[in-house]
Order: sequence, then structure tokens, then C-alpha cells
Amino acid sequence: MAIGYVAAWLVGIGFGFALSRTASWRVGAEWEKDVLRWMHAHPLPYVFDQLMLFMPYLGTNLTMLPLMIVVGLVLWRKYKAPLLAAQLLVVSVGSLSLNPTMKHLLDRPRPDLFPLRGMWTWASYPSGHMILTTALYVTLSIMLLERYGWKWPFYATALIVFLTGYSRVYLAVHWPTDLIGGLLIGVTWLIGSWTAFAAYRRATHTEIQRVH
Repeated sequence: MAIGYVAAWLVGIGFGFALSRTASWRVGAEWEKDVLRWMHAHPLPYVFDQLMLFMPYLGTNLTMLPLMIVVGLVLWRKYKAPLLAAQLLVVSVGSLSLNPTMKHLLDRPRPDLFPLRGMWTWASYPSGHMILTTALYVTLSIMLLERYGWKWPFYATALIVFLTGYSRVYLAVHWPTDLIGGLLIGVTWLIGSWTAFAAYRRATHTEIQRVH
């Protein structure tokens, strides 16, 4: 578990540090500016614009961490699945704690091309929303696939990750490379945390078999 966490942190810091060595770090690359300008020049209809303002709430620990605590309690008390509960909480807390240290150390300014809208705080890099949606929603999708054989959660997860990322740039609060960094961190944390819990489940299952 610790290895996966450290790997995710190093990936995020490494990618961010590489970007910080470029002239576009504080002001955005030209292609990033072009993306923000295009989105600003093509505003979405009112309903979809409001959806963009709502999407960040599906990818922030302000809402998802309390929800995972409730889900974890239900899994533990009602379904007798404490390991699944622990995994969801670890993934959520890990995603939350990976983000602020990088923001503090790298301190990338937010885009200043247009007024910032919706949910945003502190530095721009990395996108904490991309870290959380990638790691947590894919973890949930794999759990549902293993337990029920459902594949549809992966499509829902892909849509949530895409719309969350789109909303962050549409609302002009992130550079696109912030999203790439968040995605890389989230994927690394996803792999590390899932591998660690899968190994623990196998070890526990083997031990139970030996006892019986």
C-alpha cells in the first residue's frame, strides 16, 4: 500500500516538476490557451452549463469522503464486508492527501484568461478531481464487476471522469496539463491500492483455507 502511495506521489511530483521547467508552467502552453479560448467562445446551453458547475461535486472529497464513510459503515455493519469498506476509505483518503502537498510544493497559478467559475481553491496543479474520480470510481467499478458481473459501471465511470475533466477546463479553473497530471496520479494510486488489497484478500483467503 505504501509503495503504491509513494509511487503515485512521485509520478505527480515528477510530471509536475518536468512541466515546471518549461516556460509555459505559469502561463500555460499555447495549445492550452487555445483550448480554454475555444471553450469560452463556445458556451454550453444553460442546462449543460449548470451541469458543468455540478460535476465537480462528484469528484471532491468534500462530498465523496463523507459519502464513502457512510457506504463503508453500511458495508461493514450490514453486509459484513469490512475489507471493502476499508478499501474505499483508503482510496478516498489517499486521493485527498496526495493532492495538497503537490499543490504546495509546485504552486502553479490558476489560469487567468477568464473569470474562474465554480469550485476551486489554492494552486492549479494537479487536478484533485481527476485523482479522485479516476481512483475511486474505477475501484467501485471493479468491485461491482467482481461481485455482480456488472460492466455498466465502467461506462458510467468513464462518463463521470470525462465530464469532470471537461468541466474543470470549461470553468477555466485548470490548465489541461493539470488534468493529465491528476489522471496519471489517479491511475497510479488506483493500481497501487487495488494491488495491495487484492494481495491481502488472497493471503487472508489462503489462511482461512488452511485453518479449515
